[in-house]
Amino acid sequence: MAKSSAPNLYVRHAKNAAESLKSVLRANPWEGADPMEMVPAATVASLLIDIVICVENISEAVDELATLANFVPPRGIVQPITSSDDDDSAHVITVNE
Repeated sequence: MAKSSAPNLYVRHAKNAAESLKSVLRANPWEGADPMEMVPAATVASLLIDIVICVENISEAVDELATLANFVPPRGIVQPITSSDDDDSAHVITVNE
């Protein structure tokens, strides 16, 4: 089996987004707002941050298991096979509503 490196990129993006969310929350964006309106938004933000932490831990565990299972790194990107004939005709799809 091949070891995928794509999830690491997504986890990194999620961590960056979570850090941005934390910095926004620390900046107190709800100054003067009703506390009852802040609770749902703060709850969702907190859950998202916790989910990112859990996903990061899962990703690390999967990487460790892939290493223990001797998965090999991917060989490269698959390139599409181009047609040798010069048929540049367009395809038209009509959708009737």
